[in-house]
Amino acid sequence: MSWGVKLGGGQFPLDNNNIMAMTPRVDRFNFTLTVAVLLGISLPLLVFPETSSVALQTAYAWIGDTFGWFYILTGAAALGVSLYLAFGPHSGIRLGEGPPEFSFPSWAAMLFAAGIGAGLMYWSGIEWAYYAAAPPFGAEPKSPEAFQWAASYGMHHWGIVAWALYCLPTLAIAYPFYVRRVPYLKYSTAADYWLKGRENTLVAKLMDGMFMVALIGGAGSSLGFSTPLIAALISRLTGIPESFGLEMVVVVICVVIFSTSVALGLGRGIRRLSDLNMVLALVLLVAILFAGDTLFLLRMALNSVGHMLQNTIAMTFWTDPIGRSGFVEDWTIFYWAWWVSYGPFVGLFVSRISRGRTVREVVLGMLVLGSLGCWLFYMLLGNHSLGLQVQGQLDVMAVMESSGGNAAIIAGLDTLPLAGLIIGLLCFVSVIFCATTYDSASYTLAASATEKLHPSEDPPRWHRLFWAIAVAILPIGLMYAGGIREAQTAVLVVSLPLVITLWPAGYGLLRSLQADRQGNNLP
Repeated sequence: MSWGVKLGGGQFPLDNNNIMAMTPRVDRFNFTLTVAVLLGISLPLLVFPETSSVALQTAYAWIGDTFGWFYILTGAAALGVSLYLAFGPHSGIRLGEGPPEFSFPSWAAMLFAAGIGAGLMYWSGIEWAYYAAAPPFGAEPKSPEAFQWAASYGMHHWGIVAWALYCLPTLAIAYPFYVRRVPYLKYSTAADYWLKGRENTLVAKLMDGMFMVALIGGAGSSLGFSTPLIAALISRLTGIPESFGLEMVVVVICVVIFSTSVALGLGRGIRRLSDLNMVLALVLLVAILFAGDTLFLLRMALNSVGHMLQNTIAMTFWTDPIGRSGFVEDWTIFYWAWWVSYGPFVGLFVSRISRGRTVREVVLGMLVLGSLGCWLFYMLLGNHSLGLQVQGQLDVMAVMESSGGNAAIIAGLDTLPLAGLIIGLLCFVSVIFCATTYDSASYTLAASATEKLHPSEDPPRWHRLFWAIAVAILPIGLMYAGGIREAQTAVLVVSLPLVITLWPAGYGLLRSLQADRQGNNLP
């Protein structure tokens, strides 16, 4: 008697003697390395919060000043390669055989929910205020020009360059996995051109280990942004005072939700949660559009898109070598580091859900749908509070300076009719966004710490649950050490080794495509 295990477009026969060999086993090296680094970063934050905070900020300043230009160049290169893949000679390549595993709406919902998370709720709501107070390109603070940049720069940071940093590792992983039939789904799959099947070498294991550490840092930073916002929203709705204890309750609630989701798997858990979240997010945005100053929001949205598109090249390549205002280091490099740290995770997850789709579908789905989804939050949630500021209805920036960004977001929403309902909806959407991001992250961490995992095969449930709980440790330490600034510094520090690996991964992908096409193995 024999079985067949589908692998990309092919099939490998199995017999009774090697069934046990195909059972997913924990990769002890990556598992141990990641847990050790996680504890090595988190425990000092909890035991020595002030010293750890200073150390993180010192490391951030050095990396941003020394390697900032490299992050900027990597973002531009990733966008160039992604556009070439979408419209070049390889755009019609299909990733695996058969029809797509998931419907287009569910695929788009999972792609978006995995790629952003509740951090978008915070930054889209208040990021403009930081930029208006200290604007880029030498604009005068709080001037009309400053507000123009404030409304468009956040959209750039969550736009096509950012999603290209997701798209490149996605295709670098998906192509060898589905087309070249590499028998494992890990970040080191992206280096198949260089490894040539030697997936158990130290280089491959270190590459996977760096990715897992970066994902822990990126996920921890995102939860560090979103948890205080959720706690502030709960405090506004219930009257419970904001505190570190309330934030811990929020973490527990999120862990329970995404632990349940990740235990159910892709089809029953993550897909359904993502579908629900997309519907609720659209309801929230429509509510803000019609409850707020609708005409201003529509005008400002169009103006912001135009201003962003007009200045995309300048923003993409700006390193501020003369003014040295710190804007690039504080914002663009931080964001590119954040997207880089998430990139392989999103690449693995999107590869897993994209069987049967073409290269063009994957690229345009990520660049266009991902960017549009993020832009909608900036156009509506962000521009609502910006409009209150510029029209003199509420000094949102003064609230932020005195009470923080979370209070400023809530103050802006409190001006709307049915404010409690809208704030409650934002709170619920933020919690679900946390869940959809972290159940995807937990799934991917478990897959990366598994020796061999084939299409349509999941890591063991206990393994997925372990990472669902472990991924919450770092944000607890970051919040205890100080909060948002510490979360920003952590993501840049852990992303540095990973940004270097994107270049050989991208080069290897292009060479593999070229070689396979010349060998008539591709359409």
